Amino acid sequence: MTQHSHCPLCSGELQKIQVAPCFDCGHAPGEIKEFKRGEHTYNVWELWGHELVLCDFCDADFDSYHNAYWGLPPHAQAHNFPLNRVRELARPGLAEDLYCDTCKHRLAFILLRQHALQHNQAGYGAHGSKR
Repeated sequence: MTQHSHCPLCSGELQKIQVAPCFDCGHAPGEIKEFKRGEHTYNVWELWGHELVLCDFCDADFDSYHNAYWGLPPHAQAHNFPLNRVRELARPGLAEDLYCDTCKHRLAFILLRQHALQHNQAGYGAHGSKR
């Protein structure tokens, strides 16, 4: 894995923090508390050829992202992301990741977004096939 000191999206400085397994909300102190209390389940998902981990709340809410956030054209079917469940995360645990205070996300999520932007702007539609 490439060592990052700055965010690949905004070039902001990254800081090391403790995170829960969810790529989307795992950086939030509240999510870490909820993880410690066992309030969520976690699943591994595949999106545009990239694996990510989401808690049960974030996978239910994932369609709330706007198409443009993922580099999809305005005419793409709204909020129809090809999110496919791969498996339940067997042994979820706390870890360390880098965090961008400008983007308000951990590096795992930022790298997913960077991949999606490149993938979708390279002429691929929401379902991974050439237009």
